[in-house]
Amino acid sequence: MAKRSFYLLAFIMFLSMTGYGIVFPALPYLAAHLGLNSFQMGSLITGWAFSQFVTVPFWGRLIDRIGRKPILVFGLFGFGIAFLLMIFAQSYAQLLLIRIIGAMVSTGTMPAVYAMISDVYDKKQRGPVIAKMAAANTLGFLCGPVVGSALSPFGINMPFIVASLLSFITIPFAIIFLKESKRKAARKDNPSFVKSIGILIQPGCWELFLMTFGIAVAASGFFSMLGYFMIERFSTNASQTGLAFSTESLATVILQVFVMSTIYRKLGELRIAKLGSLINAGGYACIAFSQSVWMIFIGCALIGIGNALVQPTLVSLLSKQDTVGQGMVMSLQQAMDSLGRSIGPLLAGWLFFYQDSAPFWGATALVLITLAVFVFREKKRTDHPHVNEYAAR
Repeated sequence: MAKRSFYLLAFIMFLSMTGYGIVFPALPYLAAHLGLNSFQMGSLITGWAFSQFVTVPFWGRLIDRIGRKPILVFGLFGFGIAFLLMIFAQSYAQLLLIRIIGAMVSTGTMPAVYAMISDVYDKKQRGPVIAKMAAANTLGFLCGPVVGSALSPFGINMPFIVASLLSFITIPFAIIFLKESKRKAARKDNPSFVKSIGILIQPGCWELFLMTFGIAVAASGFFSMLGYFMIERFSTNASQTGLAFSTESLATVILQVFVMSTIYRKLGELRIAKLGSLINAGGYACIAFSQSVWMIFIGCALIGIGNALVQPTLVSLLSKQDTVGQGMVMSLQQAMDSLGRSIGPLLAGWLFFYQDSAPFWGATALVLITLAVFVFREKKRTDHPHVNEYAAR
């Protein structure tokens, strides 16, 4: 049952994220077609992430109250509708509104998936399984631009149509083959919404949410500014920039698929989170120091390895709390990630204005600061039962 659920969820999320990966590089061309400036283009990305941050806690509440499967199906439908409606936008306001609504109706998808994994797998198994699910997402996002490039000769709207179809294709699989993992009896005894979001400041959890936020700010700033940095410093072309991003994604996928299970057994989750953060910070510093394009590729590989280690591990650690439902805690994790992704590009752009390497020095400092807080607070967690189980690992 567990393996079947995992493979089905991985297949669904791979197709869904392939669609997202098709749309992401196609969006600037649609924006240019509508005559949008760089600020308006940036607001389309930030607006999506911020809308997720605002609405995802409410989806988390619904995931725990009515079940994982209905919210997952609705989110997949939301992705499909959002991608399809973009081709009908005739102005900046219309496109921004579609992006905001699309984010609001689809943002429950990933928390529902992680909540299902938490239901089906025990606490010792979750880390490697969540890492492999993250790899399916990354692989889909990596394949998306390749598919989008092949579709570009067929017109500016074709990538959005295909992305929408991929999302709609996943819905029958979810409805027919995926079983609800949340027992009906367990849906009735959920804490109030106010008490549920209180986990954000709960000792043993807020440090993990802070790390999630810091990693997201750094990563989104990296993705938004790396291309500009490579052009500014080394006059690179689009192929070299694409190769740098692919290096980061491939490093993440390879580690999460083939290595993470062994690493979890040998190191344990707390050590992995700390090691991943250090490698992550080292990658950003390598790019900031770079005197050649090859140093950028090395930095991207380190960032990919660090993200592969730390991101799924933080999700797994948070899933072990027993104060609120899995839907709520996974949604709050997604909220912190979305908030970081809405702030990161703006902060990185502001830093880049002053010095081309400043965004990467800033990312290095932010990751190290959140890691320092995590390590400092680790010694004080023993008083919290929901952390005791994995603190000694």
